[in-house]
Amino acid sequence: MLEVIQKGGITMYPIILLSIMSVAIFLERLFMLNKNRYVPKALEAQLVLLLKKGSIDEAKAIVMNDDSSLAKVTNVIIDNMNLPLSRLLEMAEEAGRLEVAKLDRFQQSLLTIVAIAPLLGLLGTVFGMIGIFDVIALQGTGNAQELSVGIAEALVTTAAGLVVAIPTQFFYHIVHSRSEVCIRALEEAVSRIVNTVIQEERK
Repeated sequence: MLEVIQKGGITMYPIILLSIMSVAIFLERLFMLNKNRYVPKALEAQLVLLLKKGSIDEAKAIVMNDDSSLAKVTNVIIDNMNLPLSRLLEMAEEAGRLEVAKLDRFQQSLLTIVAIAPLLGLLGTVFGMIGIFDVIALQGTGNAQELSVGIAEALVTTAAGLVVAIPTQFFYHIVHSRSEVCIRALEEAVSRIVNTVIQEERK
């Protein structure tokens, strides 16, 4: 492995760094993007029940002690229940956007790695080709060993860039899919909470 890195030249080091970042982001997101972490079903059922009963203070106490996205958005809804409906919906939507931003965290970083890794591989290829032409200019085409160094750098870095970019693209789609599931669950839960609040206010 070390020999391959040495053959690839200096651009191999940022490519390796990107590969570490890619795997780290993927594992962190895979662990964190759990629907029940952001939208606990038990919490939603409890909040709907309390709001239907008019137990606002009890619902408030529960969401204040819960760190889920649903709890945070519901807290905003409870705090603004006295506002006109249009303003209440705006406040809920704004709180929801803040939580969605957390769900989308690092996705752009994965896409950036997908874009940059092949470019670094291409840069390594250019460096390798420059090395080949330098050898040809100084020693002609007879020194196969010297020429092979440049060829190896050109090929290894191109392959390394693609080896990082292709799995990272796959990682992105997995993370994005899990994020979308969480976002849809949050939207549906918040909608049920808002509808419950509106119905209770009309009674």
